[in-house]
Amino acid sequence: MSAQSAENLNSAATPEPERRSGRKKRPAHPSGHRTLRLPAAAGDTHGTAPAPTQDGPPLRLAVIGDSLAAGVGTDSHREALSGQLAQALAGMTGRPVSWRVTAKPGATLTSVRRSLLAGLTDPACRWRPDIVLVAAGSNDALRMRRPRVFRRDADRLVRDIRLRLGGDIPLAFAGLPSLDRVEALPRRVKIPANVYVRLLERQLRSLPSRHPQVFHLPTDGPPPFPGDWFAADRFHPSPAGYRVWARELAAGVATLTELAPPPAPA
Repeated sequence: MSAQSAENLNSAATPEPERRSGRKKRPAHPSGHRTLRLPAAAGDTHGTAPAPTQDGPPLRLAVIGDSLAAGVGTDSHREALSGQLAQALAGMTGRPVSWRVTAKPGATLTSVRRSLLAGLTDPACRWRPDIVLVAAGSNDALRMRRPRVFRRDADRLVRDIRLRLGGDIPLAFAGLPSLDRVEALPRRVKIPANVYVRLLERQLRSLPSRHPQVFHLPTDGPPPFPGDWFAADRFHPSPAGYRVWARELAAGVATLTELAPPPAPA
């Protein structure tokens, strides 16, 4: 998900007479400020979360996607989705988790497929994932991608991941979170954007019926009770928000670890 996409949608939702009047565009943030653009998480894009009780061959997790996968709103990937998901998985499975993330803010399913798949593996150290998590699609919703076209994009992404990795390793798509509690979007933007979130989420839910070893992990978005769930842009999760989301996804991914192939001998 991208703050730039949110601003583009905000501008598109402005009535045509107002845009032609020469007035300044309304800010995306309801407090009166334009949406703050935050960078992606810095530092290493790979790491290992140790198991709390045992050693042994690690579970290899690849995360690929948009700004949510890129950790926008955090200082490092260890406190963003990939690092916190690995930590939660290590606790749930009792296995160390070797994680790697390849992501780009603003990415759509199509741009993920075209420009990010090479990051799923590391030939230098012969690293390849046991499980892949895709966290993308929100930018497609903000850009009002047609559901039929989005369905085709998702099918092509699955196909190309399979072609690159070979075999049928478990491939999970994180569900698209509702925008209801995103504070940076005014109501007139949330309503049409959420319509598309629901339409495109329906397409993601249908993927397992068309592709073996493909799964959909629904998400509810930020918790409905008070907490510091958003970063400074009031659009992306804070470290606390990523931690909640990572734990939610980890419950599903932990189940999928039983479907992952056994680790290759060292």
